[in-house]
Amino acid sequence: MSVVYTPHGSGGRERSVVPEGGRDGPKEVRRLEHYSCAMGGLVVAVALTAVCYPVLVAVTGSLGMLATTAIVSTVVLVWGLGWIGFELLWEWRAGRWQRA
Repeated sequence: MSVVYTPHGSGGRERSVVPEGGRDGPKEVRRLEHYSCAMGGLVVAVALTAVCYPVLVAVTGSLGMLATTAIVSTVVLVWGLGWIGFELLWEWRAGRWQRA
């Protein structure tokens, strides 16, 4: 059972709370946006790995058996940062990222 507060005198015609996204309602974020940002981050990670691979191998060479784990962790970190960057850029361009 849900209870809705109705102020006295409004007769139920008025809303007591404005929707989260303002008067127009929240703007929907679609799955395609998230998938596109994830793929963009992956492309950036693969491109940077291809360019910086000799440097990554030289830096992680002293780790011995953990060198490959360090390389994979670095690539995953770059992918995540690229994904977050693309998400923030998309939200800013779509006008959904505003200061509180």
